[in-house]
Amino acid sequence: MKCLENQTYTNFKIILIDDNSTDLTFSLAENYGLKNLILKKNPNSGKKSALKFGSQFLSGEYVILTDADCFMNENWLETIVSISVANNFDMILSPVVICAENVKSLFQRLWQAESCSFITITAGSCIASKPVMCNGGNIGYKTDFFKENLSGFNQKFFSGDDMFMLERAKKMHKKIGYVKNPNALVETFGPETFKSLFNQRSRWVSKTSGYRDFFTLFFAFIVFSANIGVIVLLVFSALKIISPIFFVLMFLLKFFADFLSVKLPKDFFKIRVKFFDIIVLALFYPYYVLFTVVTSLLKGFKWK
Repeated sequence: MKCLENQTYTNFKIILIDDNSTDLTFSLAENYGLKNLILKKNPNSGKKSALKFGSQFLSGEYVILTDADCFMNENWLETIVSISVANNFDMILSPVVICAENVKSLFQRLWQAESCSFITITAGSCIASKPVMCNGGNIGYKTDFFKENLSGFNQKFFSGDDMFMLERAKKMHKKIGYVKNPNALVETFGPETFKSLFNQRSRWVSKTSGYRDFFTLFFAFIVFSANIGVIVLLVFSALKIISPIFFVLMFLLKFFADFLSVKLPKDFFKIRVKFFDIIVLALFYPYYVLFTVVTSLLKGFKWK
């Protein structure tokens, strides 16, 4: 709440929809005394239902969405709004990273490095006019586009409102922009255990079958194939079916791509990521991807 209270941009209202959460968000917000706050309880369940319910209270030109567990600097809203208005964006993608205060163990450091790579993928693909990823923790829309396309949410999936809206925007040839500015950064508390991380990633995998955008599916296939390729070449070289040099070359090529995807946002947004963490992530990631995809398809996931 304090992050929103201290925003330098003041011409906005806050719409907080309580989705029957157990973290006392509603009572905390109710007692905080924040100005321009519209506080409502969602009569139904699910994030998509909460977004639809909250849309009836929208009135400005833009709606900027974030999550209750996110926080940002005082220039966050002013930066996003000014850049979006200047460029006439219909959909606005902005960076999200795991909070540095939440990064203590090696496990947490690895997922901070991963969050950096997600920033690179989101920003790079958007700048190339082929966006394939976004994060609902820091996203915005022109209000008219948002309200008119809420039907674009695929109700078969618990999550994915951000990605399904991205698909809708691409299909309608809307102007999708990325706010590449340190002041637009939102921080969030990442998963603290592998179980919670796995459950989050399983939700991501589960909604992939609902995607219809060719380039998004093609990119996902390339990433999956690259990671599985490392494992296959390692097994083949261990069985002496092929020379180990093929595995080494594949691993180095993938490591170079991974290193750049982490280093670029790390330097630009001043995110603390150690080189050792990137190496460990590169070694571990192919097996993590395979385990997540296979297990989530077989067992599904538990909604948070």
